[in-house]
Amino acid sequence: MDGKSVEIYVEKSMGELRYHNGFNTAQLSKLRGNVGRRLGPLWIPTGLTIADENYHLKTNVNIMQLGRERYCAVLQSASLFIGYRNIDVYISNKYRVGTCENESITNHENIHVRIFRETLYNHSNEIERAMRSKAPRIGPVYLRSPDAAANKIKNLLNAQIQPLFKRMSQDISRKNARIDTKANYRREQAMCSNW
Repeated sequence: MDGKSVEIYVEKSMGELRYHNGFNTAQLSKLRGNVGRRLGPLWIPTGLTIADENYHLKTNVNIMQLGRERYCAVLQSASLFIGYRNIDVYISNKYRVGTCENESITNHENIHVRIFRETLYNHSNEIERAMRSKAPRIGPVYLRSPDAAANKIKNLLNAQIQPLFKRMSQDISRKNARIDTKANYRREQAMCSNW
């Protein structure tokens, strides 16, 4: 094996979208954690969208023993999962389905869903191209342990790919922060009267 014929598998998941209407604002605050803290300690969430961002890289290597305590590892295949298993949208049970307030909250949270999905879509092709171009250039690696050689191959590829995923995550955070502002919340709340 020359290290150039590496099989690449990339799975991209937009996540299963799930809506939850049975949570009160105290429960939403607890789920929220530190998200939204910049809006102040008195900010009470009426809705929340949580996407479980996932990045999982798996590699298979061909290990050859070259002599006593000397091994060569060559990358055979790499599999990458990026995306979401689930995207959960929580809407306070204080606002019943069908009310203006519930619709306003749902519309706001659906913008977050769109941000998560569109940003993944926009970045995933770049991540896949990087996998396909960089993986064949990884290795071979020579070390004294077969496990260490296999781990080194994975770490070398991961160092090339994971920063692209982190950039995507930062892009998601930036876009979400743009709509989670006091001014935007005031504008959305001005459309309904029973807050």
